[in-house]
Order: sequence, then C-alpha cells, then structure tokens
Amino acid sequence: MPDGTPSPDDVLRSQVTKPITEGEPQVPKQTVRPFQPYMEGGRPNPLTEGGKSPQISPFDLSQGQVPAAGPTFNTIQEQAKAAHATLGDIATQLKTPKLKLKQSTKYLLKNKLSSAKGHIKSASDKLGAPAAQEQEIPKGSGALQKFLGLITDGQNQLDATQQQIADIAAKGQDMRPADMLLVQIKLSKAQQELQYSSMLLGKAVDDLKQLMGIQL
Repeated sequence: MPDGTPSPDDVLRSQVTKPITEGEPQVPKQTVRPFQPYMEGGRPNPLTEGGKSPQISPFDLSQGQVPAAGPTFNTIQEQAKAAHATLGDIATQLKTPKLKLKQSTKYLLKNKLSSAKGHIKSASDKLGAPAAQEQEIPKGSGALQKFLGLITDGQNQLDATQQQIADIAAKGQDMRPADMLLVQIKLSKAQQELQYSSMLLGKAVDDLKQLMGIQL
C-alpha cells in the first residue's frame, strides 16, 4: 500500500464491553451532598445554636417575625416606652424655629401620625386601658399645631397603656397569648409609622439648616 495509508491490521477493532460479573469490584459511587448546606452557608448561627433568641426589631414584628418565646408584659412595656420616646423626638423636631414643611410632607405626616395613634389606641383597648382624653385643637390652627396635638394624644394613651400593663402584672393576672401578640404587633406598627415620621422631619430640618447656612 502507499505510504501513509493504514492497513487493515492498523484499524482498531471494536470490542464488546463485558458486563460486571458477580464478585467483581465495582467503581465506588460518588457521595452526593444535599443542596441545603450550600444554601445555609456552612456556619451555624451562634444565636440559634446557642439556644438564644435573635434580636427582633419593630419592622420584623410588622412582617410577622416574632420571638419564639412570645411577647411578655416586660417586652410590651418596653415597646410602649420606645414609642413614647419617639413621639417626644418628633415633637422636638416640630418645634424647630422657622420650620416649614412641603405640602407633600404635611400629607404624609398627617397620615403616619394618625395611623400610629390608631395602632396605639387599638393596643390600649386590647389591654383594657381607659381611653385618654384627646387634646382640643383650636380652630384655625396650623398643621404643626395639629401634629403636636396628635403627638400629645399618642403619648397620653401610651401612659394609660403602661399603667394598665403595670396594674395587670401587679395583680398577677394573665392574658391570652394571642391577645398579647396582637398588642405587640400593634405597638410595633405604631413605632414603624413614628420612625418614618421622624425621618421625614429630620430631612426637613436638615434642609432648613442647609438653607440657613447658605443665607448666612
């Protein structure tokens, strides 16, 4: 044959693969790891592994994430105190000299403060606290004065709520877990609305300071 042309002897013959007979060693199978460990990141959470409950924010509570142990009178009392303090901060922001709010900001503040007041009242009613007397706003009052009235109403109702919690605890009374959970969620929603209001006012106060600095 010409050079470079393979002969029939050079062509590889196909071979039939023999089946594995009994007793013959097989190729070890690969161990398949479940996919879940990759999703969990490998390292355990020290809070969950150590038997401790992670810290829960008001925003988490509003999304339905609550501690496994459930709310207590102490946790509810702390929520009421935090909401009361936030209302005080908002009042201080509203009293900033020469503060002027945009119409859109006034609209949002009215809705947020009114919503927070409603959540506080709902939580207070569930605890059986008496309704606090609302402030009378003189006719012709400006938006800032009306906002301060909503804040005062909220603080007064929170005072009644905290007193009711103290009375229930002092008498050794108890509440249904579902009712306590509802109170906790209502207060957390109120705090969420108040924090948003504080952020809105903080932006307005910063804009005012920047404007005053330019004018100076």
